[in-house]
Amino acid sequence: MATPGPSRDWPSAGPLFMVGIPGPRLDEAARELVRELRVGGVILFSRNIETPEQVWELTRDLQQEARARGDLPLLIAVDQEGGVVQRLTGPFTRIPAARDLGNNATPAEVAALSRTVARELALVGVNLNLAPVLDVARSPACPQWRRSYSSDPEQVARFGAAAIRGFLEGGILPAAKHFPGLGDTSVDSHQVLPTAQDPDAARPGHLLPFRQAVAAGVPVIMTAHVHVPAWDSQPATLSAVALSDWLRGNLGFRGVIITDDLEMGAIAGATAVPAAACQALMAGADLLLICSEGKAVWEAAALLQSDHSLQQRLAEAQNRLEHLRKQIARKPADLEKVKAYFKGRG
Repeated sequence: MATPGPSRDWPSAGPLFMVGIPGPRLDEAARELVRELRVGGVILFSRNIETPEQVWELTRDLQQEARARGDLPLLIAVDQEGGVVQRLTGPFTRIPAARDLGNNATPAEVAALSRTVARELALVGVNLNLAPVLDVARSPACPQWRRSYSSDPEQVARFGAAAIRGFLEGGILPAAKHFPGLGDTSVDSHQVLPTAQDPDAARPGHLLPFRQAVAAGVPVIMTAHVHVPAWDSQPATLSAVALSDWLRGNLGFRGVIITDDLEMGAIAGATAVPAAACQALMAGADLLLICSEGKAVWEAAALLQSDHSLQQRLAEAQNRLEHLRKQIARKPADLEKVKAYFKGRG
C-alpha cells in the first residue's frame, strides 16, 4: 500500500500513529506501516506474543525497520497493568489486580513491583507500558472497579505515583490513564460512550491522581472515551476542553497525550476512525492509537496529511513525540540475557 505523500511542506502524519500489527512475526503489513507510513509506535497484544525470546525478536525486527529509514526508535507499547489486563503472562512476573494491590500492598511495594515489571519489559524490547490506571472507581458497578487501586482519590494518587516512579526507575516509559477519569461511569467504553456522573466541573476527586502523576513526571497520559457534560458535548478524546484547557492548561501537563483506541465503540460508534483521528489531533492529542485495522491507519494518515488546518498541530505533536522517542534505548538487550533471565520461570 502506497504511503500518502507529504502535502506541501508540513510534517508527515505517519509518526503520529501507534498501531496494532497482525501477528507474532514481522509480516508485510507491519513492515509497510513502519517503513512506508513511518508510524511512531506499535502496540502489542496477545496475538503478537508467544515467548520472551519471540517478543525480543519481534521488537528487534520492528526497530530494525525503523532504523532502515533513519528514524528514531519506535515506541513499542503493551498493556501490562495487572489482573486480567496483562498481555505478557508466564514466565513474566504476574501482577495482581490494582484493587488487590490497593487493599493488600503499600506504595513502596507497588513501586518495587513496577521496577521489576519494567526491567522485564525492557529486556524484551518493550519501552512503553500503558499503565498505571488512575481511575477512581467509586462502586463495583463501574467497569474499572478491579483496575482501580481504590475508591479514595488520595490512595489512587499515592499508588499511581509509586507505580510511575517504579516504571521510570526500571527503564520504561509509563502512561497514566484514563484522563479525565472513568471512575464515575457505569458502562464500558469498549462498547458505548460512557457519561460521567459527577456534576462538579472541576472533578477534584477524579483529577487528583492525574495532578499527582504530572508532579511525579509521568511522560505520557492516555485519554478516556468519556463524555463529561459539565465540560462540553464531546468525548474527552475529541475535546479541546478536556485536552487543551484541562490537561494542558489546568494540570500543566507538557508530555505526550495518547488517545485510547479510536476503534472502540465509544468513538467508532458515532465517528469514523479517520475523522476521529483528525478531531483528536485538533483537540490536543499527539499520538493516535489504532489497534486493529491497518486500512483505517492509512486512511487516517491520508486525511490528516490533506488537512491544512492541522499543520500547526502536526508540528507540535511531532516535536513532543520526537522528544519522547529520543529517550528510548537504541541498543536491545542481549538475547542470551533474555534467555538466562526467563529460564526456569513458570
